[in-house]
Amino acid sequence: MIPLYRLGLMVCAASVLVAAGRPVRQDPALAQAAAALAKSPLRFEANQGQFAPSVRYAARTAGFALALTARGASLRFADSRPLDIALLDSNPWPLIQPLGRLSAQTDYFIGAKQNWHPGVTNYSRVKYQAVYPGIDVVYYGKGSQLEYDFVLQPGADASAIRMQFSDAGKVMVTPAGDLGVVTANGLVLQKKPVIYQQGRQVSGRYKLLAANLVGIQVDRYDRSQPLVIDPAIVYSTLIGGTGTDVVTAMKIGANGLLYIAGWTQTGELLTLDTPYNNLTDTYVQVVDPSPSGGYGVLYATYLGGTNVDQALALDVDVPGFIYLTGTTTSTDFPVVGNAVQTSGAATTISGFVSKIDPHFAGTGNSLVYSTFLGGTIGGTTPKGIKAGSDNMIYVVGNTQTADFPTTDNAYAASLYGASDVFISKIDVTNANLVYSTFMGSELDDDACGLALDKNNVVYFAGTTLGTQFPMAGYSFNGNSSGNYDVVVGVVDTTQSGVNSLIWGTYFGGSGEDEARGVSLDAQGRVLVTGFTISPDLPVTAATAIQPNYGGNGDVFVAIFDPTMQGRQSLAYSTFLGGSQGEVAYAVLADNAGYVYVTGYTLSPDFPLVNPIQGNWGGGIDLFLTRFNPAVAGPAGIDYSTYIGIDATIVGSCLTVDSRNNLYVGGYTEGYLPLLGTPWQENYGGGFSDGFFFVVPGGSGAPNNGTSQERNPHKLPGDVRRIIKR
Repeated sequence: MIPLYRLGLMVCAASVLVAAGRPVRQDPALAQAAAALAKSPLRFEANQGQFAPSVRYAARTAGFALALTARGASLRFADSRPLDIALLDSNPWPLIQPLGRLSAQTDYFIGAKQNWHPGVTNYSRVKYQAVYPGIDVVYYGKGSQLEYDFVLQPGADASAIRMQFSDAGKVMVTPAGDLGVVTANGLVLQKKPVIYQQGRQVSGRYKLLAANLVGIQVDRYDRSQPLVIDPAIVYSTLIGGTGTDVVTAMKIGANGLLYIAGWTQTGELLTLDTPYNNLTDTYVQVVDPSPSGGYGVLYATYLGGTNVDQALALDVDVPGFIYLTGTTTSTDFPVVGNAVQTSGAATTISGFVSKIDPHFAGTGNSLVYSTFLGGTIGGTTPKGIKAGSDNMIYVVGNTQTADFPTTDNAYAASLYGASDVFISKIDVTNANLVYSTFMGSELDDDACGLALDKNNVVYFAGTTLGTQFPMAGYSFNGNSSGNYDVVVGVVDTTQSGVNSLIWGTYFGGSGEDEARGVSLDAQGRVLVTGFTISPDLPVTAATAIQPNYGGNGDVFVAIFDPTMQGRQSLAYSTFLGGSQGEVAYAVLADNAGYVYVTGYTLSPDFPLVNPIQGNWGGGIDLFLTRFNPAVAGPAGIDYSTYIGIDATIVGSCLTVDSRNNLYVGGYTEGYLPLLGTPWQENYGGGFSDGFFFVVPGGSGAPNNGTSQERNPHKLPGDVRRIIKR
């Protein structure tokens, strides 16, 4: 068997490094063509006169063009100078062989007929034979991603491989072990190789030999056996036009597809169904993240009326129907099917609940159900939505309207404080509310989201200023600790009245504590995150990854087990943060028991372990932390990192697939490390662009107001509230 050195090339164009200028409004047809190119498998074209004579084979994606010459590979991004990757002291005349001839051909009909080049042959791989003694190089694609392998014959010496990068401002090995090459247009990132031999891991790394010269160092291994160097693959992209764009929710469906929702102020985004209406619209995408899918967009649509419409939560059922909820001020927000409320938003902010069938892409008929949800005086803001196995839709949020619709079996039929939590269960088929209730204290109350178990029991988390929020069961703490406290509740909507609340608790310290994200783990326990300004917040000191308050506002992560009694129901609790303030917006657990949390940080001393970015970027940085609550103390952190350079970048949502690949979404005011072949490399404009990026699983560390009110020069509201204290 031939030993294999696999080096996956990751392309990253950091937006802070690209040339400034207002982006040109893209023609929708060109946007769709770019999306199709991003989805297409990488193909290598033979040079049949259409390229310069030095080019033997070439390939292109939506993000870069590749030329293979006798000296090696040359990459070009947009209009920048090429980045050449030569193999120093290698065979100057290697045998270059195309492999895997494809049935597809490329036709060039440009200019005069004598310059046409029809029927250009395409291949799936290109092999450079004997670039060093006993070493070949094979270039190929994984979906639309470029990768290349060094293939070593028995006895070949890996230390002979020396990669020289021309036109590079700087070549560096990052603290995470990745190889970064700074160019005029951004950053080319080649991930740290993960090395295996017969199922066990072998240590190895990139080695900087000179300013722009890199080798590969492999530690002790059995040279008589095959060796594989397999780096982690990541992907990221911006999503935005010249207006403001935000990604607010994501979900991996049972079909393995990635569903994304948010809102946008531009009609410049790719759409395959309903077009942009006006002002701010909800935006939905379905993406194929599989290797063969190459992150291609399978479905995209706008949803909204002539005013401001913002999706705040998303869910997907097993057949692939999309469920959305959020806010609207559009009286003409589309209403479809047996709506619970056919009108709303005339004098206030109303909620909406919509169901989309993406299988009808391109027909304009994918919206199969849509309704207003709210009252006539005071606003309603849904924050969470789930599709039950009983074919019901469950929605939670907060409302300030006394005439919010309730049902006879409600826990409470009237508004108690200035704003209450609401919980609604909608039967789409029969056009009625099966369960709908207020739930609140004498003061302000809000819900940040909900989770749903296999029996369709609702678990919600929120924040209250009151001392009389409803409690039930064996609470961790049945009383307010002062100021704003977190509340967690469990509701059985098949029960009536006070019996429908089966468990509830306060959680907090003497300062302000607010919930921002909620989910369930595989054991059915409730995960809650947000921020705290309470140094005395209850923590499980013996197991917490950070038992002590960092200062000026920290993230907290708490895990509750409602089946346990009293104080025992707090299974885990920890601070997470540095000295200058953090807020978390999303938390989840994967099928291996790891917990992920994201949000943003202002702290130059945020806890780091195996970071992607080892230094604070100087602005409002995204943070991403993965830890194992079953491992006590700081050792439980698997990785923890910054992402950001002198800008605002916020992680707002998380989802994980069956292979524990993690997907992170949010918004940025300009910076995102762009990897793979992104749909969009350059910042679109407005106050922010949406984004998502992918962190591979199973490889250890990865080496409010309307949009018109947002100000890019101001800190997000949660941070301002922390700083004021």
